Amino acid sequence: DCKKPAAKAAATAAALPATAVCPVSGKTFKPTAETQVASHGGKTYYMCCGGCAKKFAANPAKYAK
Repeated sequence: DCKKPAAKAAATAAALPATAVCPVSGKTFKPTAETQVASHGGKTYYMCCGGCAKKFAANPAKYAK
């Protein structure tokens, strides 16, 4: 069913904060449905780009605050 992924993306986008700060780069940005998201220590982190997502995934304790 092609409609299920779109519905999931819309629901995810609705739950995104208006702005986020990338824990790796420190950049403030507006998260979108394509934003890389990770959890660590019970907290959700939003990354500004794929490169930051890879760095966070490799060592989340270094970037999680």
